[in-house]
Amino acid sequence: MIKIENVCKKYDNNVESLKNVSLEIKKDAVLGLIGTNGAGKSTLLRIMSGIYKADSGSVTIGGETVFENDSVKARICFVSDEQYLIPHFTLTEMARLYKRFYPGFSFERFSSMCSAINLDTSRKISTFSKGMKRQGEVILSICTGSEYLFFDETFDGLDPIARDFAKKMIADIVAEGNCTVVLSSHNLSDIQTLCDSVCLIDGGELILHKTIDDVVNGWHKYQMILSTPVSSFENLSDFALYPYSSGKLLTFISRLSDEEAKARLENAFPNNKIMFYERVELSLDEIFSVEVASIKEERSLAV
Repeated sequence: MIKIENVCKKYDNNVESLKNVSLEIKKDAVLGLIGTNGAGKSTLLRIMSGIYKADSGSVTIGGETVFENDSVKARICFVSDEQYLIPHFTLTEMARLYKRFYPGFSFERFSSMCSAINLDTSRKISTFSKGMKRQGEVILSICTGSEYLFFDETFDGLDPIARDFAKKMIADIVAEGNCTVVLSSHNLSDIQTLCDSVCLIDGGELILHKTIDDVVNGWHKYQMILSTPVSSFENLSDFALYPYSSGKLLTFISRLSDEEAKARLENAFPNNKIMFYERVELSLDEIFSVEVASIKEERSLAV
């Protein structure tokens, strides 16, 4: 298990990158980190990898501190959002270098994966495209046999086919067991297809940690046609978010079930009949926008 307790981190300009972040990541889980640029995702991954030292708080893996602990760091492979492949090396030479640091590196798997996507392992990395370099980094990291794989914007720059293959490689290694994956991404479809849980970081604070199922099933968009147009949303404020009406069509977002939403609406407008009703599924992007707005509203009311 990865245990993060009250981690804080400031940079030289006194900007707080992380503010009292606490999180537990179960073994063999796949966790997604999302948030805007500068939210603190990369900083958290680097602290988890033992690259950065937290100003306060702690990060432990299996009960052991990560920072300046070579035995723990040897079980971690971190793929940065910045590419660190040596330009004048071939991919095979990079694999040999990885083998020096990760004795469990599998050349058999390395050859198989590179062959599957026609990645020339004898070609100088300086001649690779950005996407080819990223594919190479993903393959190298998976072949290390590390128990913990941390990816920072790993799929950035990949075309759809390469993106899908990279996700498949990660999914396959997780399915084999004994591998915990944490990845950050701006593409929520990557998070939804790969991860079993997700964390939302905003302004250096962890404001949400839920399973993907809980997130997806938590919010619904309702569209209803009423017998008469709605002129005020005041009666909806305790159960509906972002209400909108156009003529007799009323649209709102809510956590309520279908039956509860209809009942509350009928109570709110007792003289108005529901002529048509449907629930529309929200995209993950829409859901997180609603989650962030809801959490911030709850925090403002608590102050």
